[in-house]
Order: sequence, then C-alpha cells, then structure tokens
Amino acid sequence: MLADYLPERQIEEKELEEYLKEQKEKGKLEEVTNNGDGTITVEVDGYEITIKDENLSVIKVEKSGGVRPQFTVITTKENGDNIIEEEEENLTKKAITIHIMNIVEYGENYTIEVMDERGNKIEKETNVITGLTGQASFVITKSGKYTITVSGTKDGITRQAIKTENIKLAMEQIEESQMFSKLNGVIDIVWLDLNNNVIQSPISPAEYLGGLEAIKYNGIEETKIDHPETDKSWYHYVEQTGTTENGGTSQWANARSSDGNAYFVWIPRYAYKITYFNNADNAQKYRQNNSSTEGIVGYSTIEGIIDVVSGTPKLIKGSKPTNVDTSKLVNDTNFADYIPHPAFEFDGSKAGIWIGKFESSKLAYNKIGIVPNKESEKGLSAGNAFTKCLEVKNTYNLEQDSHLIKNIEWGAVAYLTESKYGRNGTEVTKNSSNYYTGGGNNNEYKTTNAGQSTTGNIYGIYDMNGTSWEYVAGVNVLSNGHASSIFYDFTNVEAKYYDIYKNYSESKGIKGDGIYEISISGNGSTGWHQDFASFLDSSKTILQRGGRLYNGSALGLFSFDSSNGNSTNGLVEGMPINGNCYRVALTPNT
Repeated sequence: MLADYLPERQIEEKELEEYLKEQKEKGKLEEVTNNGDGTITVEVDGYEITIKDENLSVIKVEKSGGVRPQFTVITTKENGDNIIEEEEENLTKKAITIHIMNIVEYGENYTIEVMDERGNKIEKETNVITGLTGQASFVITKSGKYTITVSGTKDGITRQAIKTENIKLAMEQIEESQMFSKLNGVIDIVWLDLNNNVIQSPISPAEYLGGLEAIKYNGIEETKIDHPETDKSWYHYVEQTGTTENGGTSQWANARSSDGNAYFVWIPRYAYKITYFNNADNAQKYRQNNSSTEGIVGYSTIEGIIDVVSGTPKLIKGSKPTNVDTSKLVNDTNFADYIPHPAFEFDGSKAGIWIGKFESSKLAYNKIGIVPNKESEKGLSAGNAFTKCLEVKNTYNLEQDSHLIKNIEWGAVAYLTESKYGRNGTEVTKNSSNYYTGGGNNNEYKTTNAGQSTTGNIYGIYDMNGTSWEYVAGVNVLSNGHASSIFYDFTNVEAKYYDIYKNYSESKGIKGDGIYEISISGNGSTGWHQDFASFLDSSKTILQRGGRLYNGSALGLFSFDSSNGNSTNGLVEGMPINGNCYRVALTPNT
C-alpha cells in the first residue's frame, strides 16, 4: 500500500504532493487530493488514506466509495503483433490497447479516453471490442506523452483511473513536397552549459579570455574591464522585443588583444530549432508571439527536417543530423527536439567561440589586424588565408586555437544573429564601404553604421554583409575522398579545421551551417532575405560567405558562394579580381 512508496519519496527529497502525483501518473495510485489543511488524501487498493504533509503520519484510513477501474496498456504494432525490441526504432505507428481488468464491477458502463500532451483526443480504432471484454485500441502516429483515462460508473457514482504512457515513434520519411518550403523561418535558441543543460544566461566568457582583454562601450568609446569575472557590465545577451532596423539592445561580449590590434566577439554555446512558415507574415507573427502557430509548415529539429503540411509529421528523407552527436542531446524535456549547435564541438565540447569582430586586414610588418577603418586584406589564396589565421594565436600571444573561420562557425554566428538575441529577423545592412572594415574609414561603425552589425549596435560583428566575399573552411570532396580545393590542398590538415561538402542535395543532414536549412536551392537568390547561392561543384571548391551584388540583392548573412576572384557572372561587387578576404575564429580550451 502507500507505505511502500513513502521511503522512496524521502530518498528523492521531493515535496510529498509532487511525489504522490508522479506515482499517480505511473498508475501506482488512483487519486491524490490536497485537502488544503496540511493533509493529503490518496486512493489506492480500494482505500482512502489521509496523511499529514509535515511528518507523513497517517491520520485516517477508510474504504473508498467504490472500486476504481483497473486496466493495463499493451503496446503493439499496428497489425496487433507484439513489438520486437530491435524493430522499435523504425516503427512509424503503434497501437495501444487498453484492457479493463475488473470489468465485472461496471458491466458496460465505462469509457476509455486517450489524449495527447496538447489535450487532443485520439480516435479509437474501428475494431473496438465492447461489452464485458473491456478493451479498446488506439493508433498512435506521433511520439509523445499520452494520458489514458478509464471511467467506470456504478450506482450513480463515476470513478476514474488515469495512467500516462510515453510513446516513441519513428516518422514516415518522404521527399520534400511542393507544399513544404524552407524559405520563411524563425530560429529559436536556448543557452547550454558544457553538459547541454539549459541555462537562463549564456556561459560567461570571463574565464575563456585566454590573453584577451574584456571591453565595454560607453556610447561609442570603449573601456577595458579590469575585473571581468565579477563585473558583468561588459555583456548582456537579451531577447529583442521587436525588429532592429533602428538599433538593437542585445550586447554580445567584446574583447581585444592587449595592443588593441585584434577585436573579437563571443558566441556562447547554444541549441536551436527552426520553425518554417508558409509566408513571411506568419513568421513575423510568431516572432511577435511565440504561441502563434498560424502557417507552420515544418521544423528543423534533432530528428531532422520535419514536414507537417499534411497534419501528420513526416521526416524529409536524408535530413537526419549527420554532423551532430545525437548522444549529447539537450537535457531538458521542454527543449528535447532542439539541436545542440555543432560549431561548439570543435575538438571537444566548447563553451563558446571568439569570432573576429571585423574582416582581417594587414597592418605594418605584415601583421594581421582585426580592426575597423582598414582595407580588408584581399588577394590571398585560400591556403595563405588559412595559414595566416593559424598564426594569429602566436602573433597576439593567445591561449586559444586560432584558425580560418569554418563554415559551421559562420553558421553559428548567422543563426544567433537571426534569432531574438541578434537582429530578430532583420537582415544585417550591407556595408556602406566596398573596402573598409566596419563600413568606412572614419570610425563610422561607432556612429551611423550599427545596422551593419549582427546586433544592430556597436556590440555586434561587422562585415558579414560585405565588404567582400570571405573564404570559409568549407570544401568539396574529390573522387579520391580527400578534402581539397583548386586553391588549397587540405589533405594533410587536421579534419577539425574544415567542413566537407559534396553537393547541395547531400547537405540535408548537415545542421547549423546556414545552407540547406535556410534555402530552397543551391543556386540563385533562394535563401532567407533573398540571399544568393552558388554551391560547390568541380570548378568551385571552397565556400565563400558574405559578399555583395551589383543588383542590390541582400546577400550577406546567409549567402554562400564558391566562385573564385575571377568571377564569370559579373555580379560580384566590392571584390577585386585578385581574391577574397578572410575572418579569424578562436576556440578556447575547455
């Protein structure tokens, strides 16, 4: 009876009512009632037992007014065969059959109801058996928690028994339909700690400075933070409440080298989920009110890209994550379908990534600078850009691993920018200068050009939409299986420093990189914000991001291209014919 459960509750250190209600959900108790006077009454095995909350003493035991229905739940394949454990993973439908064990108590005066987590009733199968057999079957087509309620009426008194069942199903796999489109979407994120627990504020960058100095801005003037561990004023990642055309309020953490020649911005560890809509207006309604479900056509989740146009979720073939460690899921049932962004798994779990605040430039004595008001360094081969980024660590005496930004890391910046913690769906403004970092050569980034940053204010990352295309470490695979490009041979480079691609279609399973998830084609202005794409092929072998177009189309944030500096399409603006620029990323040791 009840005494069998109380010791367990003491061990788990839970509130009595919470614990007893959990036991009710598991079917061990029939009813739990808080009497409002410091006592709780439970019904079990035909008895009503009243106990004091404060000391668990039993103050009353009496027979209940009637015997509650007793039932079992059997999970089977849809055809009624018993489940075989190894086949469970591939099942897209399951039947649950409810058997009333004490049917004689009620005769035919009982009802059976199954509801999903949102309170929707699941219809019974047509083969429901009535009468004294006390059995009904329901077909489940979607994973989730289901509540089963059996009610029995006798002598005018109705009594219930309730149980919950967690049903796990695979989804039916389909090709993308014409009704489903990835063109309009909203990115939601949650912050994670190193163990993928959801946290309210992002991991602090204070202990990951590794030779950098934390700074904050007082208006347009920067100030060094002397005690970044205790002084939290240098960053404030907050959700925007509206669009950010006229400025943003989220303040991403900024840091600089001790000589002031290299600036970086902190991208904290997070998980994300994309919700797709049938048009931009419905996407905007969702940004304004996260409870709005109007026009939802699908999602990108840890399960893959999901089409819900038909009402029943269906998995797009080939879209299950291939670059995500699915053994490291988000440890919160409310966000269990979110994708831990794979950019933070560089050489082991990382708390975050430092990203160059500006495109890289060349200072005196050939020193790499990451500063505003300088002409971004172009004319390098991808190999030279790659090598120069590796040198940044030693140039500035930093503890972090410095490298050419990977395509997946560019994606981490882009997704955070698109979220409420960045521009909240507002595209980063195109650089006002074709050549100078930060949008101009007169400290313009501090005054008029905040729209060119990823936050809509001075705390963001600049040059993501111009000045020029940037090389990112994303390359194609040659027939011999080696990662390479016509610009640089990556064969002998550690695999952690680049991302491998075959073609656009086979990018379905790659998550977080800002390619397949946020565009409908590998070529043309087919991405979010009408951004342009020209995907890898035999002559385009290394990805480039963040360029500009003559025709004024908004490229920047989600653009991806792989044409070289001698572009034949005549559309590249702000990029001399002798090459692209590049950006540095730092990954701290954790």
